[in-house]
Amino acid sequence: MRKAVVAFALLGGAVAAACGGSEVQPTTPESLAPSGTNVEVAELEISATGVDRFASCPPPGELGQDWIPPIPPWRGPSASSQGSDTDAGAEAEDPTVHGQTPTERAIADTRERFRACWHRSLIYDPTQDGHVAIVLRIGSDGRVAHVESYGACDLSSEAIQCMKDTTKKLRFRPPEGGTETLTIPAVLTSAAPRSSAPSRADAYAAAAYITIEGLRPALHACEESARGGGRAFVASGTFALDVDEQGKVTHVNVDPWSGAQDLLACAAKAFEGAHFGAPPGGRATILARVAFNPRAGTK
Repeated sequence: MRKAVVAFALLGGAVAAACGGSEVQPTTPESLAPSGTNVEVAELEISATGVDRFASCPPPGELGQDWIPPIPPWRGPSASSQGSDTDAGAEAEDPTVHGQTPTERAIADTRERFRACWHRSLIYDPTQDGHVAIVLRIGSDGRVAHVESYGACDLSSEAIQCMKDTTKKLRFRPPEGGTETLTIPAVLTSAAPRSSAPSRADAYAAAAYITIEGLRPALHACEESARGGGRAFVASGTFALDVDEQGKVTHVNVDPWSGAQDLLACAAKAFEGAHFGAPPGGRATILARVAFNPRAGTK
């Protein structure tokens, strides 16, 4: 199996070593020359708070193409830790609603609350216009034991955190299987839906967003390692990924970049293992941007 190459472009043409013993090569025009399918993915913000988001949303993709990545399985907490994400002093809501599935109930109960979160957060970013999937992990007692967010784009971190917080008081019937996962897709937009037919590149770009979001655990591991080791944990970089006809990453170039280089090198290793699916043009170049713990006020 071919080993992906990681390169950092530095001022003056120097090349710095990457982590994990990856082969390092200087940036060359040939390595960056566009060929096949070329797509760009908006900046993915990786935050120590766990509220990750893309700066803008993916193209709509093909009819029925999902924007929510596969939700990882969840093992429920122990009995002593259940409800750790909930407000223990909050008034419990009535879980005995008939004629609705738990997901339908969750969507109905959060629709206006999510909209209120969005309206309040417009003070931070009046242009936000996106979506997020709020995932509830229900414990055996029917309480919301943990809340996660996926597929977040063009929404402020304040809006996403507010939406997560509003779900913590919900109560449900105790799941028959002991635990349950509910997904609430929230699309918050003031614009009319786009009617133009997507291109094959649009569909590939939309799928690339999901693939990159699947790297969040690895990217968080990089951030946690840097933070735990007392190293710098603020960085941003543009990762140019060369993808072969099978969808495997064969080359990673980081340029431009700023901040903690070892953190970005760790992120490059995560991109090496990504699989994007077969590009429609035979090969692909994907530009992906990642920002670790961006400072307040930046986008």
